[in-house]
Amino acid sequence: MPIDTTFGHVTHFDDFLGDSFNSFLYTVNADTGGTTEIAEDSNGILRLANDGTNGDINNVFTAELWKPSASGPLIFEARVRASSLSTGIFVGLTDDNDADEVPIDLDTGTLTTTASDAVGFVLDSQETAATWFMCSVKANTDGAQTAATAGPNALAVASTYQTLKVVLNADGDALFFINGKQVGSREACVTTSVALCGAVAQLASGTASNVDVDYIYLCAPRV
Repeated sequence: MPIDTTFGHVTHFDDFLGDSFNSFLYTVNADTGGTTEIAEDSNGILRLANDGTNGDINNVFTAELWKPSASGPLIFEARVRASSLSTGIFVGLTDDNDADEVPIDLDTGTLTTTASDAVGFVLDSQETAATWFMCSVKANTDGAQTAATAGPNALAVASTYQTLKVVLNADGDALFFINGKQVGSREACVTTSVALCGAVAQLASGTASNVDVDYIYLCAPRV
């Protein structure tokens, strides 16, 4: 009989089926000319759509209650696709679900962080290739940006889903996975006492783009 490895854990999974998202579970934002809403799709998606106005933000945040624990890791996973790669995207964990922000943005080799503590994947149109970067900020101190391990999973492809996962242990160390393959790791990414939320955010860069979220999954031990 298969072992249920999430027994005794707190889990959050949403496949975004139906006509609207649960506003008790999420905080969403869309600047003028954009929307963040359930889109009609056979599989169910939450769509972050912008009209391309430079600097406009769309985002979705879960509840801010997730912490890594000595009893087991905190896992965040989302399956996402972008209609255009001429945009900025963050997929990961952050400490603030109230702000109109992209927690971590990458701008021609320089991080811009609006979060105090965050860790995740960052894609930015101003880089020379559509590479996913592993980035973090801890107690307002930015970490280094690290490109995902070279290979087919490291590059984003327009209109193609990729599954991005961050596994955060009790020390704040993180493992990063794309499509089930580990593409990197990082030590001491965040302040482990700070409550985090799952996040997907888009920063417009002059080209209209949709970022579709097929599902969001979070899991952590009950403590």
